[in-house]
Formats: sequence, C-alpha cells, structure tokens
Amino acid sequence: MANHGLIVGLDVGTNTVKTLAADVRDQQVNVLAVGRSVSHGVKKGLVIDIESTAKDIQLAMAQVNEQSGRTVTDVIASIPANNIQIQNVSGLVTVKDSQHITYDDVANVVRDAMMVDLSTDRQVVDIVLNEFSVDDFDGIQDPNDMVGMRLAVKATIYTAPRQVLGNLKTAIEHAGLRVRDFVLAPLADMTTILSEAEQGFGTVIIDMGAGQTTATVVQDRQLRFVTVFPAGAEHISKDISVVLNIAQHEAEMLKLDAGNANPNAVGNNSLVINPLGADAPQEITEKYLAEIITARVEQIIGKLGEKLKLVSAFDLAGGVILIGGGAALPGIQDMVRTMYGTKVGVFIPEDLGLRHPGFARSWALIQHAAQQSTVQLAIKQALYNLPVQTLRANAVVKVPDMASTEAKAIQATPVEEVMDFTQEAPQNNANKQTTNASKTSKVSNWFGRFFD
Repeated sequence: MANHGLIVGLDVGTNTVKTLAADVRDQQVNVLAVGRSVSHGVKKGLVIDIESTAKDIQLAMAQVNEQSGRTVTDVIASIPANNIQIQNVSGLVTVKDSQHITYDDVANVVRDAMMVDLSTDRQVVDIVLNEFSVDDFDGIQDPNDMVGMRLAVKATIYTAPRQVLGNLKTAIEHAGLRVRDFVLAPLADMTTILSEAEQGFGTVIIDMGAGQTTATVVQDRQLRFVTVFPAGAEHISKDISVVLNIAQHEAEMLKLDAGNANPNAVGNNSLVINPLGADAPQEITEKYLAEIITARVEQIIGKLGEKLKLVSAFDLAGGVILIGGGAALPGIQDMVRTMYGTKVGVFIPEDLGLRHPGFARSWALIQHAAQQSTVQLAIKQALYNLPVQTLRANAVVKVPDMASTEAKAIQATPVEEVMDFTQEAPQNNANKQTTNASKTSKVSNWFGRFFD
C-alpha cells in the first residue's frame, strides 16, 4: 500500500461498477483511464453474487487496462456505509527506543488501540487518527523521530458486518485483482469533496446511488453521523416502469432523456412511450413524468431529512452537497433545497472531462489515497496487515506486519447517533507531454460516447 504510482479506485455499486486509474506523484493526481460496467451481483450496495460481481469488475478493469496501456493488479475499493458503527479507542505502548520513536512504534500503539471486543459478526473496516501523545505532550499528528518513553493514541474506528467486507474482497480476488486498500466511502468523500471550511463548520453529503441513498454529516473534520435509506435512482426508474407499464430499460432511458425532479420546471411537451400490450405507441407529458419522479424523490429526501433534522444537520453552515448518479437528475437540486431549506450544491469532478457526479466516489478514492501521509499509511497497515511503502525524503519507509494481540472490551456506539468526539517526480519532456495528451484525448472521447 502506498500513495504514489499507479492507483486505481474501484466503486462497486448497485447499478454500475466504476473504476478510475491515475498516476500519483507528490500528491498530484493525473487521471489515465476510466472503466464502467453494468452491475449484476450487487443489491443495495452489498455484494450478493460473487461470481457475477467478479465478471463485472473484470469488464470495467479491461477498459482501464486498454486505455492506460498497463495491466492493473491492485485496486483501492470503497466500502459502503451500510450498518456502520463508530467507536472511540485509545492505545498506549512503551517506546522501544526512547531516543527515537519510529513508525514501528506507531503501528504498535495503533494495534493496542484496536484490541477491541467485537461481536463475531463484525470487524473493523477503517480507522482515523485523532491525535498522538508523547509522554505529557498531546495534540501530535506524527510522532516519528520524536523523543519519548510512552506513545499514546486516540483514534476512531469504524466497524461493519463481516460479510460486507468479506464478500466484496472475495469478488475482487475472483476478478484476478488484489486489494491495495479499503476505504470507508463517507471518509473518502469527506476528505476530498469538502473544503477545509466545509469540513470544519459542518456539511451534509448526500450520495444518491442506484440502490440506496446515504447521508453523511461532517463537522469539526469528523464524520459525525451516517444514515442510509434503502432506495435510490434505480427505484425512480422502476416507478416509471410500473406507472407507465413500460419496460425497465425504456423507463431508464426516459428518465435520463426527459426526466426532471421539479414538475414546475417543465411544460406539457409530449413524450412517446410504448406500453406493454398496447396496440400502438402512446403519449404522455413531461410534467406527468416529472410528477412520477417527484413522488419517489420526496420519499427519499423526506425520510433522510427526518433523521438529519434530529441531529440539527440543517443548521450547519456548509449546507448540502449532492453526489452519485442520482444527483445528475435535473431539478433534484431545487427539490432538496426546497425540502431542507438550506443551500444545496452538486459535486462534479472536472479531471479530464470527468463531468458527472456518478464518478465522484471513484474520484474521491483516488484523491484520498494521494493525500495520505506516511503516518496515515502506517495506521492503515496496522489495520489491514499491508506493507507500507511511501516516498519520504527519498527513502522508502516500511512498517512491520501486524502482530496478534489479546482483546479488551470497548462499548460499541451505533452510527445513527450524534458522535461527541474528544477532541519520485514525473519527467517533463516533449515525449511525455505527447503521451499524456494522447491519453487525455482517449479518455475524453470515451466519456463523450458514454454520456452522449
């Protein structure tokens, strides 16, 4: 696991599998390739058919391999927010060499903090540092090379049902790939999509996926609250299909071509549909289609709003940021603004013409990996038993493998509560520029064909 070189983000969703490959140097991201395939083995964000999911991942990765001219073997995968629980943990170890704290000591104290007594059906899926302490000095973010006898850490761990991570990991491995890192999706979104001010003063991120919609509350640079509603953009298409008695595919295309979540923003222009069993095509109005769409959008946004209101999320200065494929639906921004009474924006990646909110998650995974510091990599290594290799002062830092330890009990806290936390450079020559221009053109052309 490292934060440089070729990094590939993998987002396995209910409707699509998306991949994004980038070359990362000095925390700078250069997107090389994108891939997309229809998802057949995922329901409500969770893998339910390993072999089908593996084939879908292979299809998306084949596009990345072709566009980048490389054979990808490692990926960074996002973990959905389903049934996530949050725990504050702490650890304390005696430094091996009191004159020189190393990342070996960092890994040891993180392992000590993770000695938690979890139920057999749950496991730690991600961890975020709050602070280190060296002897009597606290508030330290990276204790490497400091002098001290005792190293302590305060961190936040996120746990999920074992099958969430297990089935996803198995599907990725069956696709012939190796997991380079797992990242909890709301954490990647928080650290990359939001600005420093938005993370500090507080913002709500709503991910409008195909099978479910996730709302995340961020404040004081911490993930404070997560709630998931089991309906998304796919359910809007199903509603259109049922109400108009048309095929699912036709309903999806009708939504993409003429759909709007705001009936007041459209007129009575006619749309032609082909109901099943009808003798001839029929006509409906754009307004009627919008009314069908609005009914489901109001349900999703309304149910999430009930939970968000309980934690005073609409009082946060950052307002609401929409991501996910559903966020591309015209009128959705106006609908959320009206229902929540707060400012609403839509995040759209801009790299290489990647202008679609459906790729926000893959983009966030790449950016999150690029931003990781050496100490953050050491912390993740302690969690996943992965080798840490990152460029720092022209040296490669390696952290030892995880040691087995005994568990200590810590009370788990459900996620749907307000958490009260304690506080090698790239070459720059004409040949390389020509190559990058070629790759840029290839990716841009691919996107043009897909979105048109």
